Order: sequence, then C-alpha cells, then structure tokens
Amino acid sequence: MATPTPTEPARRRRRSLGYRHDIDGLRGLAIALVVVFHVWMGRVSGGVDVFLALSGFFFVGSLLRGAGDPTTPINPLPHLTRLARRLLPALVVTVAATLLGTVLIKPQTQWSAIFDEAVASLLYFQNWKLALTSQDYAAADATISPMQHLWSMSVQGQFYVVTLAVVLGLTALWRLVIRRGTPKWFLVAVVAAGTAGSVWWGIRGQEINQAWNYYDTGARMWELLVGGLVAVLLAGIVLPWPLRWLTTVAGLALIVSCGFVIDGALHFPGPLAWYPIGGALLIILGGNLPEGERLRPWRDPVAWILSGRLFRRLGDIAYSLYLWHWPLLILWLSYKRETGVSLTAGLTIIGVSVVLALLTEKYVEKPLRMASRARGRSTPAARARDARLKRPIRTARERNRFAVATALVVVAAVGCAGTITWWTVTASSRSAVPFVDALNDPEHPGARAYLEDLPVPDGVTYLPSPVQVVHDLPASTMDGCISDFGSIEVELCVYGEPEAERTIAIVGGSHSEHWITGLDELGQHYGFRVVTVLKMGCPLTLDATVSDGEGELYEGCTEWTPLALAALAGLAPDYVFTTASRPVGALGPDVTPRQYIELWRALTEQGMGVLAVRDTPWLNTGHGTVRANDCLGDGGTPVECGMPRELSISAINPASLAAAGVEGVHLLDLTDGLCDPENCPVVVGNVIVYHDSHHLSGTWVRSASVELGRQLGAATGWW
Repeated sequence: MATPTPTEPARRRRRSLGYRHDIDGLRGLAIALVVVFHVWMGRVSGGVDVFLALSGFFFVGSLLRGAGDPTTPINPLPHLTRLARRLLPALVVTVAATLLGTVLIKPQTQWSAIFDEAVASLLYFQNWKLALTSQDYAAADATISPMQHLWSMSVQGQFYVVTLAVVLGLTALWRLVIRRGTPKWFLVAVVAAGTAGSVWWGIRGQEINQAWNYYDTGARMWELLVGGLVAVLLAGIVLPWPLRWLTTVAGLALIVSCGFVIDGALHFPGPLAWYPIGGALLIILGGNLPEGERLRPWRDPVAWILSGRLFRRLGDIAYSLYLWHWPLLILWLSYKRETGVSLTAGLTIIGVSVVLALLTEKYVEKPLRMASRARGRSTPAARARDARLKRPIRTARERNRFAVATALVVVAAVGCAGTITWWTVTASSRSAVPFVDALNDPEHPGARAYLEDLPVPDGVTYLPSPVQVVHDLPASTMDGCISDFGSIEVELCVYGEPEAERTIAIVGGSHSEHWITGLDELGQHYGFRVVTVLKMGCPLTLDATVSDGEGELYEGCTEWTPLALAALAGLAPDYVFTTASRPVGALGPDVTPRQYIELWRALTEQGMGVLAVRDTPWLNTGHGTVRANDCLGDGGTPVECGMPRELSISAINPASLAAAGVEGVHLLDLTDGLCDPENCPVVVGNVIVYHDSHHLSGTWVRSASVELGRQLGAATGWW
C-alpha cells in the first residue's frame, strides 16, 4: 500500500526557518526597554535577559545545526575571529570614550576602580569583577560605575568560548570515535542537560547570595542555552494563526510588563527570569509563518509591528546603543551631581546615544565586520578571485571606511592602554598615606577639634587627601589579621605590647577592627597587648545573627562564629572590645540588638570584661551609600557629604539601656569626636573621617586616641 500524500495544510505545519525580521525588531524592543528603564525607572527591565536568549538562539542554534552537517569544519578560529570582529571594535571605542569622560568629569577618587573595570570589560571578566567587589546591580547614580552594564557582555563572551569548546570538542570526538551519523541530537541532549544544571545553579545562588548570583555566568548560562534549544527544536513549527496571535500578544505583554512587576536585580536569573525570556520564546514560536505567507497586521500584529523599520533599525544598532547609553547617563549624573534624570535630560541622553550608536555602526562595526571586507582586495587577480567565488568586493569608499575604522580602533586601544598604564605606574607615589601627628599638628587636630574645642584653620588641605584616604586602612587589614568573607580561619594577631600580661581581645567585624589603630598605640603606651579575633561583615554573637528578622549573616560567618568563641575562651582576655550598636537598615539611628547583650552576658559569666564601643554614623542618603572621598573629590563640602546627626545616631546611646544590669560591661562612645550637635561631617579638624562610606580612617582614629585612652582607663582602672 502506498504511503498517503500529506495534505497541503499538514505540509505547511513545518518548514525550514527563514530570515525573521521580527526577531531583529524584538532585539530593538529589548534595547528600547533597557534604555528607558535605565534612564528613568532605575530598575531592570528584563531586556538584557531577552538579549541573552536571542544571542543563544542565533549562536547555539548555528553551532547545533552545523554539527548536523558532516562537511562543516570544526575549527574554532573562524568562529572566534568572527566574534572578535563583531564585538571588540565597538567595545574598544566606547570604553576609550568612557575613560576620556571619566578623566574629564569623574573625581580622581573613582578613577582607579573605573580603570580596573575597563580592563575587566575589555578582557571579558567584568561580571566577576563586580561580583567579587560585592556590587549590587543598582539604579543609575553618580557613584555607580559607567561600565557596570558591561557585565552582560562578559557573560556572553565567556559563554561563547565555553560553548564553542564543548560543541566543537564533542563534535570532533564523535567524528573520531563514532564515525557515522551526526552528533546533532546528542549535542541537543548535552545542551538540555546544561540548561537544567544552570537553572538549578541559578536557583541555589539566589538563595545563598543574590548579589553574586546576578553576575554568575553559570547561573546565566540557561538563558542563552534555552534560546539555542528553541532554535533547533521549534524551528519551522507553524501554529494556526489564532494561536500565533495569542502566543505573540502574550509574549509581547510579558516582555513589556516585566520591569514594572518584577525587580530583576533581586530575582534574576532565578525562576522569575522565565517571565521575559518566556515572552521572547513565545514571540519566536508564534512568528513562524506558513511557506509563502506574508505578514498581515490583523493576523500577526506583533510580528508585523516588530518587522517594521523602527524596531528593525533599533535592532541593527542595539549593540552599540547598549554600549553607549549607560556611560552617557552616569557621566551626565556625575557632571550635574544629581540623583535622577528629568524628561528633557533623559531624552537628550537617549538622542545622543542613538546618534553615537548609528555612527558606531556605520563607521566602526560595518567596515570591520565582514572577513572579505577586512582583507585587502586591491590587485586585479584578487578582485577576479573574489568575483569568481562570489565574494563581495570592497569599493573605494568601503576601503576608506575600513582604514578609518581600523585607525580609530587602534587609537582607542592605545589610548586605553596608555591611560591605564600611566595610572598604574604612578599609583604608589599618589596613594601613599602621610603620617599626621594630631597631638602636635595645629592644622590637623582631627577629632581633638571637637573633643577639646580646638581652633581649626581654614584653607588647609585635608589629610589624608581624598585619593589617599582609601589606603588609610587598619594595620590588621594590611597584615591579613581579619578573616575575609570567604575564610573561616580565626586569625589571632597581637598588637600593642606583645609581652604584656594584660590583654584586650578585639572581636567581631570591621567596625570593631577600625579601632585597632588607637588600641595599638594605647597598648604600646600603657603596656597591654591587643589580640585580634576578627572577620569581615561578622559582628560576634553567640549564634551568628544580629536580629530576629535577619537570620544568619552568611554561611562563612555561621561557620566562623563557634571557632571564634572557642578561640576567645582559650585566650581568656581581661577585656573583650566589641561594637555596642549598629544602624537600623540602610538609613536610621543606631540600635543595640539583643544578641549583643546575650554575648556580653556570656562573656562576663566567664570572667571577661566587655568594652563596647558605639558604632559610627553610616553615610547613606536613602538612595544608596556615599563614599566620603568620592563626594569630597566631586566638590561636596564636609557637611554635604556627611549625615545629619539625628538621622544617623540616636539621641541617647541605645546600649546604655540595653546593658543596664549586666555587670562587667563598660560602654565607650566617641560620637562627640565625630559629630557636632547637628551634623556628622566627613571631615573633622581637617582630617577625613572615613576611608569609604562607614569605616573610619586610621588617621582620624589616631587623632581620637587620647579620648579613647581616657575612656578605656576609666573602664579598666589600668591607668
């Protein structure tokens, strides 16, 4: 019996995937959302996640389809050179322009971090740079890096290299061992397994550390891999037009609404990232048309709109527009010293970004993108060979544009390398912290200006300078005597008078640590030793928590705490120096958590006295932290860069009531050396108080050592 011939409608259900103009338009819609949300909304739109899915759709889909053709070469170099021509020229030019804008607009205090991020961006590890420095993906602000957005370029670059290695490597192994058939469906299974593994990793990362998870390439991989799976598994599937209408409209609604209903910085690339990516996949699926059918606005309105010139053109310049808009936005905010963008300013930034993107596409991207146009074809024989092989021949105008584009990229690359090298070579001489003797320097009395009501001369340079103060760190940090976030080792180091019989153990996190400068000097002068039991971000408590609502601080703190308590019990110091309070949330006066009191009771029961010092004001406007040196370097006054006293410090030390009745607890309070009755400025007595947004500079602590010694003497009775 002959096999029945399929009916025409059935044959039209599947066909080879032709060029999809609506996908170009989808990329244009995604970049429009990214730009608008960055400029005005201060939220993640989901557009970048759509970009990642589309990148996987084209790149992984192409690799998997190539694996199905035994004649396809498995040499990775053509892929890598094509990627380099497509991505690097525009990136180099925009990074160079951003460095120029940084030098012209940004304060010198921010240059080092931005130059480091330029290197990370050009070498495609910017996402790890941001993750390692614990930078949340925040709304646009003058203090945010103008290269923060390039994390996604780094994720894509790493993904391309890893995917090439896996797909081409397994393809080569298949051809060497199996030698028959194609590995296409085997590779599809590998990609599916990788997608599932990445989804699991993203969910786990969100539970453990979302700030890191946001930038984690492993957690992001599924967003690209799922696009590649769709390119292979759903290619050519044509839905009946009512379903096409429903899926594309639903997909468009998901993409457009994403930024309004989900805060992606808190949830992506976790399960909620399926919201915008699912929308993109619905549009891809619903945009497949039957063979020979044209788009009609009443049948396929979404595909028809996205295939229009506006969205397609935005899609063409999406890469360059993404590169340009963020640094322009951040540099504008830095220049104007504003926290937000007006409608007029935002439209101007977008307009300039679009113009620069168009110029970059025309004069940088296009001339260098095609291999045949990147090679010289000046001789008659070369032109004849190109014509015989049907290669496009570069015209005289195109040759000129190629030369101009090449020169521009070379100049930009040399400019980047030269600027960063110069800054790095001169770093040591520029950042050396001078020693300030606040006891004998009438121009720089520091805390003594408030504590002893000393006169402070005007027009004197602040010491350390805003560039130097970031290096004015406690000796324990420089000596590696505080466990970092990834370590659970208890680092016991000795300061003060090492051979003394009397001991003060300084315990907890960095807000205990920054007093080591004063304790070290006092220990040498009065004859006691100071032993460190410190870990970054981990105020010592009995159970590694600091409030009923927050739970564990982080895994490393939970593991370090019992080891630190055991080390403290073995050390049996005369006194334990720790913090007495902490701020309420990001902005608010200080409080004393009950866990602090529980620790104090436990220590005093073991015969150890407690020296509890009140926490310092944190520089936070409610819109984010403010680094003292950045604010001063940008022209801010000490009061403008500081905090009102009533917002950052309670009127009464909260520990005084909390510790009432607990014998052996002595409260220390240096607030009056930090704040006047109304303000807590970032400069006191011509000495910069903070080396960042909430940690004291070593120079200021040294200037407060006389008062610290007076309070310690009264508490201990040692002098």
